[in-house]
Amino acid sequence: MNEKELLQQLADEMDAFPSWDPVQLNADGTLVLTIDMNKGFTQSGALSSPRVKAILPRMREFLETCREKGLYMAAVTDCHTPESLELASYPVHCLDDSDEPELAPEIWEFQQKVLIKNSTNAFFAPGMDRLLEGVSTVVLVGCCTDICIEQFALTLKAWANQADSPLNVIVPRQLVETYNAPGHPAELWNGLALHTLAANGVSVVNYLPAK
Repeated sequence: MNEKELLQQLADEMDAFPSWDPVQLNADGTLVLTIDMNKGFTQSGALSSPRVKAILPRMREFLETCREKGLYMAAVTDCHTPESLELASYPVHCLDDSDEPELAPEIWEFQQKVLIKNSTNAFFAPGMDRLLEGVSTVVLVGCCTDICIEQFALTLKAWANQADSPLNVIVPRQLVETYNAPGHPAELWNGLALHTLAANGVSVVNYLPAK
């Protein structure tokens, strides 16, 4: 199978994901978590991406609906020092003395709590354990689908499965995105990540609000 055929297969699979509207969510036990929608990934900096920035209007609409529903919303954002070990694997980004860790202005007002992370996996962000207390549904939005979203969602499901704790992890595919770069074709990596999530018990859905 060549890349074009694989992309078509992934596209067909994603179109077949169930339709979903956040009005279905119950405020009791639901956490809406936004990952890395900060200035360093949407506006400026070595890892800023126009693809990621492009989902901000749709994300704002989604978060407005969540606020109307009384859902608890929190965000996690990258914040590094020059000595952060992650910077050995990725270009320098989101340094703590810059504005890059700040949430994008389109979505900051909705967040009731903001956690800081020093790795790609938000599960290990200080305070995440307390944030997850009593939560039965987690809705994940943000970037990057194949790195931060995928790592957190799979870790979260494995953590819940280990404890035989039912936990619904929802990823609306129109509210996550990844970057395009040489050796990293965004459409392919986005589709592969969503396929991996769905194959591992994450509820990947098509965000199709009624209004």
